[in-house]
Amino acid sequence: MFSNLSDQLFTNWHPMRWVALAFGLVLGYNWLMHSASLSGVLSIFFLFQAVTNTGCMAGQCAPRAVPSDDAVEDVEYEEIK
Repeated sequence: MFSNLSDQLFTNWHPMRWVALAFGLVLGYNWLMHSASLSGVLSIFFLFQAVTNTGCMAGQCAPRAVPSDDAVEDVEYEEIK
């Protein structure tokens, strides 16, 4: 469990992940200095995405293709009038 967590935290730091981290830190600073609750919520959101590498950053929204050994069978269609 801890090796998986450390792999998630310390690997695959692409530029968009760094941008999300910086954006979260700037919004967190704004939250602390000005008591802006919306900035706090957005800060937590972006920091969570940056630390856990989740969300739609750098085109990761699409589901991953899973290779399959099953052959695709021909599909028969019937026209309904």
